[in-house]
Amino acid sequence: EETDQPRGWVQSHPMTGVALHNCAHYKTCVTHGFVVDVDGKKISQSSTYRKPMDAGHFVGRHGADLVRLWVSSVNYTDDVPFSEEMFTRLGDTYRRIRNTLRILLGNLSDFASPERPASAGPGRAEAHHSDFTLVDRWILDRLQQVIEECRAAYAAYEFHKVYHTLNQFCAIDLSSLYVDITKDRMYCDPADAGRRRATQMAMRQIFGTLCRLLAPILVFTAEEAWGYLGGNDSIHLQLFPEPQGNLRDAVVREQIEELLELRAVIGQAVEKARQEKLIGNALEAAVVLHCDERFAALPREELEEFFILSDLKLETASEASASITRTPHQKCARCWRHRAAVGTIAAHPELCDRFAAVVEARAGKFSFFSACRSPRATPGSSPPRPPSP
Repeated sequence: EETDQPRGWVQSHPMTGVALHNCAHYKTCVTHGFVVDVDGKKISQSSTYRKPMDAGHFVGRHGADLVRLWVSSVNYTDDVPFSEEMFTRLGDTYRRIRNTLRILLGNLSDFASPERPASAGPGRAEAHHSDFTLVDRWILDRLQQVIEECRAAYAAYEFHKVYHTLNQFCAIDLSSLYVDITKDRMYCDPADAGRRRATQMAMRQIFGTLCRLLAPILVFTAEEAWGYLGGNDSIHLQLFPEPQGNLRDAVVREQIEELLELRAVIGQAVEKARQEKLIGNALEAAVVLHCDERFAALPREELEEFFILSDLKLETASEASASITRTPHQKCARCWRHRAAVGTIAAHPELCDRFAAVVEARAGKFSFFSACRSPRATPGSSPPRPPSP
């Protein structure tokens, strides 16, 4: 509408209500600017804009959730820019969010929860907070911050802040860091291993939180994702998550920030070694990391997982740096890491000691099918690793 409308009927309603009933007819009134094209010209029925203006056209072409995602992504307190090219760019954001929900669901397929009881699968619900590793505690701390920011933004009708907060959380904190770092334990650890179940517990909390916070914007996507948990209630009957103060941890936050700085140092050294044809990828590198002695207290297994390395040694130094040589160890056919034990286990010459133990533990469970098992599915074969979202 024209700019005189808020000065006219929007103000006349509360003034009349106050005069007659000593109260306004509504508690809050939110107005937005004009929708304009890429040249800043107003798009309205009286304008010369020739392209479709009906919302149904764009819903039919791009889907209702993408149209709603566009609405949430703009700061409507100013003039609202619009073009079909914006939907193309937002399509990448939508797919990123959807793929994040998809990979979380995939990792929860064998995890028991209130919506999916243990009878529905082999998972068990008794994971313990004591099994959380440093990266688990960090992502849950970050999740509480996301909840606080989104709840405050929704309360202030600042939907673009919700969009940016959730997009960054899915793209950076989850896809680029947490899911990528924990992929090894989800794929390689025994199904009932404590840290794997603890990670699933964290992912279950993350998934439920994302569905609830996304529901007002991606109404159909959130409902579809929520339905895969096996619950009977709609996501739109749930309440927003409340931040849990006991999961906030400033010490963990600081440690992860320092580890990310070290990760960048290692990444630069690995890239230089790749350019020099010394290694093909980071898993082929034997890394000597020179860093503060405080990091020596962390389990080396956790550090190798965090940095996504096969062979890591720490040396005390006042300034962080990393040196790279090619690891002499062979590659495990399952976890793809180069380990000293590969080739030393007679029953499983292609596996490291960690994965050989996993295969041995599972061998009895599948002995019934051994006669009809494909040669390509033998314990020593190398299945594709699960993709990152």
